[in-house]
Amino acid sequence: MKVFIFILSLFIAIGAQATGLVVGDKLQPIELENQHEQAIAVTSSTQIVLFSRGMKGGDIINQALETFGDKQPENLVYVADISGMPSLIAKFVAIPQMRDLPFNIALDREGEQTKTLPGDKASVTVIHLQQLSITKLTQVTDADALLTAIK
Repeated sequence: MKVFIFILSLFIAIGAQATGLVVGDKLQPIELENQHEQAIAVTSSTQIVLFSRGMKGGDIINQALETFGDKQPENLVYVADISGMPSLIAKFVAIPQMRDLPFNIALDREGEQTKTLPGDKASVTVIHLQQLSITKLTQVTDADALLTAIK
């Protein structure tokens, strides 16, 4: 019985650690390369991070950001975890297609810098920041809701 309780408490502790960041937490600065292999960062001046972990989330962000044209808000950074994508597909198909987009995407190719960010493959996480402190977290599943969340 003691072994069962010990194992159960381990699973609870691991599950608590895996939940990621919440409102009030401080986000560590993120430094990645964009689709043009230029440095892009989430810094203390960043006020909104759009985060996608899958293609569906990426499509939602693309649809919303294309409405801004070349005038993407300067305080916003789009971060995509592409670590689940096969590297050959990323290198020869996906990233070349991303180069045609009118906005920058910070690409986490390994998934390490974004592993604590909340989100799933079917939605977009909108993270509002003030000096890297999380003030609001929102999950959206369509472009209209995303545009509402970032205004």
